[in-house]
Amino acid sequence: MNNDTVSIAKSWIRTKWVHGQSLKGVGADCIQFIISVAKESGQIPEEYKSIRYSQDWALHNSRSILLEEIQKLCIQISIEDIQVGDILIFNYGKCASHAGIYIGNRKMIHSKIRSGVIESEISGYMPKFNSAWRVYGGR
Repeated sequence: MNNDTVSIAKSWIRTKWVHGQSLKGVGADCIQFIISVAKESGQIPEEYKSIRYSQDWALHNSRSILLEEIQKLCIQISIEDIQVGDILIFNYGKCASHAGIYIGNRKMIHSKIRSGVIESEISGYMPKFNSAWRVYGGR
């Protein structure tokens, strides 16, 4: 992902949070938002389909479907190496279950349950930081 990806991600701001959905201006959860931005920016194939899971999966399971999905499309990087457009993963519930796109200046864009797609400072999320990833395309 890159600066064009950030422009695309910003165009999703104010989209409501809706579990398992991915429609700009209507609704998206965090992983569907990231997958849609990657598709729109040409980083992953348009026909890519992500796994479906229950909304409360992370509350009851230690297996992270989010990390399984991310590993199909990305390579893990060090937090010290993050660049604009990289993906940050956070633990909520029993496993890694939230993700955002790093946009520089210690900020990210992500889809949050109560807020929808927003821009946030990453500092408030870092206590729950799990890992950082860079899209390679999964092709």
